[in-house]
Amino acid sequence: MEIFYAHFPPVLTLLCLFVIGALDGVFPSQMLRFPGQIVIASAIGLAGLVLVLIAIRGFYRVETTVLPQEMARSSTLVTGGVYQISRNPMYLGMAAIIAGPGLALGAWATLPVLAVFVWVITTYQIIPEERALRKSFGDEFESYQAKVRRWI
Repeated sequence: MEIFYAHFPPVLTLLCLFVIGALDGVFPSQMLRFPGQIVIASAIGLAGLVLVLIAIRGFYRVETTVLPQEMARSSTLVTGGVYQISRNPMYLGMAAIIAGPGLALGAWATLPVLAVFVWVITTYQIIPEERALRKSFGDEFESYQAKVRRWI
Protein backbone atom coordinates (compact mmCIF):
# COMPACT_ATOMS: atom_id res chain seq x y z
CA MET A 1 0.00 0.00 0.00
CA GLU A 2 2.88 2.38 0.80
CA ILE A 3 4.31 1.97 -2.71
CA PHE A 4 0.90 2.81 -4.18
CA TYR A 5 0.56 5.87 -1.92
CA ALA A 6 3.93 7.15 -3.12
CA HIS A 7 2.79 6.97 -6.72
CA PHE A 8 -0.90 7.78 -6.22
CA PRO A 9 -0.96 11.25 -7.88
CA PRO A 10 0.88 10.17 -11.06
CA VAL A 11 -1.20 6.97 -11.25
CA LEU A 12 -4.40 9.00 -10.81
CA THR A 13 -3.22 11.39 -13.54
CA LEU A 14 -2.68 8.51 -15.97
CA LEU A 15 -6.01 6.96 -14.98
CA CYS A 16 -7.78 10.27 -15.68
CA LEU A 17 -6.15 10.48 -19.11
CA PHE A 18 -7.24 6.91 -19.84
CA VAL A 19 -10.83 7.62 -18.73
CA ILE A 20 -11.03 10.75 -20.91
CA GLY A 21 -9.68 8.83 -23.91
CA ALA A 22 -11.94 5.83 -23.31
CA LEU A 23 -15.07 7.93 -22.87
CA ASP A 24 -14.21 9.97 -25.94
CA GLY A 25 -13.72 6.73 -27.88
CA VAL A 26 -17.12 5.40 -26.84
CA PHE A 27 -19.00 8.72 -26.86
CA PRO A 28 -17.11 11.02 -29.24
CA SER A 29 -18.27 14.56 -28.74
CA GLN A 30 -15.75 16.99 -30.15
CA MET A 31 -17.36 19.54 -27.86
CA LEU A 32 -14.73 22.10 -28.73
CA ARG A 33 -13.28 22.87 -32.11
CA PHE A 34 -11.39 26.07 -32.80
CA PRO A 35 -8.32 27.21 -34.75
CA GLY A 36 -5.07 26.41 -32.98
CA GLN A 37 -6.76 23.95 -30.64
CA ILE A 38 -4.01 21.33 -30.85
CA VAL A 39 -1.28 23.93 -30.35
CA ILE A 40 -3.00 25.45 -27.31
CA ALA A 41 -3.84 22.04 -25.84
CA SER A 42 -0.25 20.87 -26.35
CA ALA A 43 1.06 24.03 -24.70
CA ILE A 44 -1.20 23.45 -21.67
CA GLY A 45 -0.10 19.82 -21.31
CA LEU A 46 3.57 20.68 -21.80
CA ALA A 47 3.33 23.59 -19.34
CA GLY A 48 1.89 21.14 -16.82
CA LEU A 49 4.79 18.75 -17.30
CA VAL A 50 7.32 21.57 -16.97
CA LEU A 51 5.57 22.80 -13.81
CA VAL A 52 5.76 19.32 -12.26
CA LEU A 53 9.48 19.04 -13.07
CA ILE A 54 10.27 22.52 -11.74
CA ALA A 55 8.33 21.76 -8.55
CA ILE A 56 10.23 18.50 -8.03
CA ARG A 57 13.51 20.33 -8.64
CA GLY A 58 12.56 22.73 -5.83
CA PHE A 59 12.61 19.83 -3.37
CA TYR A 60 15.98 18.58 -4.57
CA ARG A 61 17.49 22.07 -4.37
CA VAL A 62 16.86 22.21 -0.62
CA GLU A 63 17.69 18.51 -0.21
CA THR A 64 14.38 17.39 1.25
CA THR A 65 12.10 14.52 0.32
CA VAL A 66 9.58 14.86 -2.48
CA LEU A 67 7.72 11.68 -1.49
CA PRO A 68 4.50 12.26 0.47
CA GLN A 69 4.81 9.07 2.51
CA GLU A 70 8.15 10.32 3.85
CA MET A 71 6.82 13.57 5.34
CA ALA A 72 8.53 12.81 8.64
CA ARG A 73 11.87 13.11 6.79
CA SER A 74 11.02 16.59 5.48
CA SER A 75 13.84 18.84 6.59
CA THR A 76 12.75 22.08 4.93
CA LEU A 77 9.46 23.70 4.01
CA VAL A 78 9.74 24.50 0.31
CA THR A 79 8.31 28.00 -0.26
CA GLY A 80 10.44 29.46 -3.06
CA GLY A 81 10.14 29.39 -6.82
CA VAL A 82 6.82 28.02 -8.09
CA TYR A 83 5.80 27.39 -4.47
CA GLN A 84 5.34 31.18 -4.15
CA ILE A 85 2.41 30.93 -6.59
CA SER A 86 0.79 27.65 -5.49
CA ARG A 87 1.29 25.44 -2.46
CA ASN A 88 0.75 22.45 -4.75
CA PRO A 89 2.38 23.16 -8.11
CA MET A 90 2.99 19.45 -8.76
CA TYR A 91 -0.71 18.69 -8.53
CA LEU A 92 -1.56 21.83 -10.50
CA GLY A 93 0.83 20.63 -13.20
CA MET A 94 -0.80 17.20 -13.19
CA ALA A 95 -4.20 18.87 -13.67
CA ALA A 96 -2.79 20.72 -16.70
CA ILE A 97 -1.37 17.42 -18.00
CA ILE A 98 -4.93 16.04 -17.86
CA ALA A 99 -6.51 19.17 -19.37
CA GLY A 100 -4.15 19.37 -22.37
CA PRO A 101 -4.99 16.08 -24.11
CA GLY A 102 -8.65 16.42 -23.14
CA LEU A 103 -8.78 19.82 -24.83
CA ALA A 104 -6.93 18.44 -27.85
CA LEU A 105 -9.66 15.80 -28.22
CA GLY A 106 -12.41 18.30 -27.52
CA ALA A 107 -13.72 15.65 -25.13
CA TRP A 108 -16.73 16.47 -22.98
CA ALA A 109 -15.40 14.10 -20.30
CA THR A 110 -12.44 16.39 -19.59
CA LEU A 111 -14.33 18.74 -17.26
CA PRO A 112 -15.94 16.15 -14.96
CA VAL A 113 -12.79 14.00 -14.91
CA LEU A 114 -10.69 17.05 -14.05
CA ALA A 115 -13.16 18.01 -11.30
CA VAL A 116 -12.92 14.50 -9.83
CA PHE A 117 -9.10 14.64 -10.01
CA VAL A 118 -9.03 17.96 -8.11
CA TRP A 119 -11.46 16.67 -5.49
CA VAL A 120 -9.63 13.36 -4.96
CA ILE A 121 -6.18 14.98 -4.80
CA THR A 122 -7.41 17.69 -2.43
CA THR A 123 -9.26 15.28 -0.15
CA TYR A 124 -6.88 12.33 -0.04
CA GLN A 125 -3.50 13.89 -0.76
CA ILE A 126 -3.31 17.63 -0.09
CA ILE A 127 -5.31 17.85 3.14
CA PRO A 128 -3.37 14.97 4.81
CA GLU A 129 -0.09 16.52 3.58
CA GLU A 130 -1.12 19.88 5.05
CA ARG A 131 -1.83 18.24 8.41
CA ALA A 132 1.63 16.65 8.37
CA LEU A 133 3.29 19.93 7.34
CA ARG A 134 1.47 21.82 10.10
CA LYS A 135 2.68 19.22 12.59
CA SER A 136 6.28 19.35 11.30
CA PHE A 137 6.66 23.07 10.64
CA GLY A 138 4.00 24.71 12.85
CA ASP A 139 3.86 28.50 12.56
CA GLU A 140 6.15 28.53 9.52
CA PHE A 141 3.64 26.43 7.56
CA GLU A 142 0.65 28.41 8.85
CA SER A 143 2.29 31.66 7.74
CA TYR A 144 3.02 30.17 4.32
CA GLN A 145 -0.52 28.80 4.11
CA ALA A 146 -1.94 32.27 4.83
CA LYS A 147 0.12 33.83 2.00
CA VAL A 148 -0.09 31.23 -0.78
CA ARG A 149 -3.25 29.60 -2.12
CA ARG A 150 -3.70 25.83 -2.18
CA TRP A 151 -4.09 25.58 -5.96
CA ILE A 152 -3.80 28.99 -7.69
